[in-house]
Amino acid sequence: MAETEAKQTYHGNCHCGAFKFSVALAPIKKAGVCNCSICSRKGYLFAVPEKPSDFKVEAGEGTLKTYTFGNGVAEHRFCPTCGSGILVEAAKLNFLAVNINTFKHGSVAIESLEISTTDRANIEPIYRPFVLSPDQTPEVPQGQKLYTGSCHCQAIKYTVVCEDIKEVRTCNCSFCSRNADMWIYPLIPSVNLLGTEDKLTNYLFGPERAYHGFCGNCGVDVVNRVDLHPKFKAPVRPINVRTMNDIALEDLKIEKADGWSLNTGPYKAYDV
Repeated sequence: MAETEAKQTYHGNCHCGAFKFSVALAPIKKAGVCNCSICSRKGYLFAVPEKPSDFKVEAGEGTLKTYTFGNGVAEHRFCPTCGSGILVEAAKLNFLAVNINTFKHGSVAIESLEISTTDRANIEPIYRPFVLSPDQTPEVPQGQKLYTGSCHCQAIKYTVVCEDIKEVRTCNCSFCSRNADMWIYPLIPSVNLLGTEDKLTNYLFGPERAYHGFCGNCGVDVVNRVDLHPKFKAPVRPINVRTMNDIALEDLKIEKADGWSLNTGPYKAYDV
């Protein structure tokens, strides 16, 4: 019988540091992803401890918000302040999966992990994107396309008119890496949030140049409103492509931005 590798303790946190945890796992060499309607939006990268009790809350007990849908078996837990998705738990099944993206920076070599994908995109109940009404449907100039998208619960919805999306940008900064965000940068007039702006929870950090907008109900990161800053007023409205309907994420070309190296100082929120 092969020997089981000894567990080691990994530490992690939501971005704002309100919730901190540790989890005992065998050295992480593999991770799981799921292509269902919520996991693909949140960019989860899962590690599953041997038993749920291997997950320990170090700070912020009771802080996380819970989102459920469908049959309600799986509970998705995220920070209501910064939106970081921490874990998924199905207590009835004695199952817990932790989002590796929220682990201490550098503690897991994410780029070298062996990834296995669980195909749940077509499991009942099938997720249905929202349908645009005639008055919400914009004119589309020749050579451009209309895209629609939303958070998972559809409290936040939008349209984007732009060229065919073939390339997105990812960023390894302390915030974007936690959400596995995939950004495009359309001009502000080409984005319409369809009157749902008031449902956004805005999160500022670091130099406070960007209002990161996520849904306070389901925790999905949707938009980056850089134009709201009193001095830093970029003419674009970045959209997280993970939230778009009818787009094949696996077919997109990825441009990787090194946001981590732009930090003005070391990110400390994970310290327990």
